[in-house]
Amino acid sequence: MKPASVAAIVVSFNRRALLQECIEALLAQTWPLDAIFVVDNGSNDGSREYLAAVEAKHDRVVVFLTESNIGGAGGFATGLRAAAAKGFDWYWLMDDDAEPMPDALEKLMVSDDAARAGVVALCGSVRGIDRRTQLWHQGTFDERMRLIAPTAEHHAAASFKTDYMSFVGACIRDDAVRRVGFPSQEYFLWNDDVEYTARLSRIGELRCVTASHMTHKDGENRDLTESRRSLRAWFTSRRMPAATQWKYACGLRNYVHMVFRHRGPAPIWAASLFARRLARVLVFGDRRLSVILLYVRYFEQAVGRRQFDTVRPTDWKKTLGES
Repeated sequence: MKPASVAAIVVSFNRRALLQECIEALLAQTWPLDAIFVVDNGSNDGSREYLAAVEAKHDRVVVFLTESNIGGAGGFATGLRAAAAKGFDWYWLMDDDAEPMPDALEKLMVSDDAARAGVVALCGSVRGIDRRTQLWHQGTFDERMRLIAPTAEHHAAASFKTDYMSFVGACIRDDAVRRVGFPSQEYFLWNDDVEYTARLSRIGELRCVTASHMTHKDGENRDLTESRRSLRAWFTSRRMPAATQWKYACGLRNYVHMVFRHRGPAPIWAASLFARRLARVLVFGDRRLSVILLYVRYFEQAVGRRQFDTVRPTDWKKTLGES
């Protein structure tokens, strides 16, 4: 029987060194990829020159250059649409800071889960640069659609069922893409992967194949808790600088919108969630009016009172008066 065809989709922005490591790892897979689609979100750090050289050398590499930064969500929607138009059996999605181990795709494709028609998406275990498993890349929802990460015991099994998975190695069956559509590109950043794979979980099973390994080089492990030796250290660890709030507000907006989309409207719950975040900003943040107005604006978008309109990071810097 002919091996399953797989196309990888990589989204990148201004991380040339990481992008190169990711592409080289994809080209070295023991289960050869049929195509590698790379969406570059307006990089200006030499990534585009590198991609031009790789595309000229490797027929399997197809590059899409966006005029501006359309976010991870826009990048994955663009790449997945392009790959689906060509037609493959599976689509393997990842950011540029992901590096799959040489046999990562093979472990997915030869797994018992890949052979089951009811399985619509696969992923592997994701490890940080400290080699510890990052548990938050998969998980289940509780009755209020809060995200619950798996435990180390789950990763000790050959595979386990999950309700969602991140776009750090999500491998999605072609038929499932054609049934549920594409990621919500208006999300721009964060929770686009959770929302999309939640859609997939409605039509079939999602499985994490733990023998497949991917390294995620984001530089942190959110599952580790550090003991704070002083009140000052505790306070510092919870700082919410204005410069980072464009993405945290975006993530909160997307999460609330996702819950409304999948579980139905809950305006009081949404208002309380935004209020608690604003309270944290007032206690631990820079207390700028622009930050408060951003959260109010995103609350209105999340509950459907305004159309989605994401503040880009460059525009946010200008709002704060930064270069």
